[in-house]
Amino acid sequence: MKNKFLVVVAIVATVMFTSCKPKLSEETKKGIAEFKTEWTTMSGSLAAWGDSLNANMGRENDAHKMMGETMGDTSKMKKEAKAKMKESMAMCQANVEKLNAMKKTFSDYKTGVDTSTTAFTDWSAKVDKGEVTEEQAKTAMEGYHKSLDDANAKMKEWDGAMKGIMADEMKNHQECMEACMPAKKDDKGAKGAKGAAPAKGGAAPAPAKKK
Repeated sequence: MKNKFLVVVAIVATVMFTSCKPKLSEETKKGIAEFKTEWTTMSGSLAAWGDSLNANMGRENDAHKMMGETMGDTSKMKKEAKAKMKESMAMCQANVEKLNAMKKTFSDYKTGVDTSTTAFTDWSAKVDKGEVTEEQAKTAMEGYHKSLDDANAKMKEWDGAMKGIMADEMKNHQECMEACMPAKKDDKGAKGAKGAAPAKGGAAPAPAKKK
């Protein structure tokens, strides 16, 4: 009899505990599930953008190294070419500093996003356990959606700035190379040119004998 009483008490306690758990509306549950997908997509895009920034910075370093090797001894350059090279180098340095600052800003921001990802994962686990009320869920999701919108806006802003810097650098490099290493004019009567006419007064080479 005592055992039966304990079983009944246990059942009643379980029912009371279950009924006391906060229940979320289907709309809120759906919203949380959709947000998980959107946040995961944003996190992946953010990481990919960081890789793109690193790749562009690597290309910049390679381009500057190649330009230095191609120009060789700049002491023999004309005054105008030296002035253009100095101007170009100053612009390159300014753009490199912009990219470095962008990378620092991105790195700090991504750290914050990673922290938010961990916090959301922990919070969503509480949601699954029924430990979050409808009101709490709505308040939390408002904050998370603001973070998501901010991250997407930041990426768009950074991407536009990065593309602008890279376009300026490409133009800057081209103008510098054109000024410092102008294209050489073809020598008159280039030697060894195919189909060149024989020198005036000279005999044309005899055709090869057929075997």
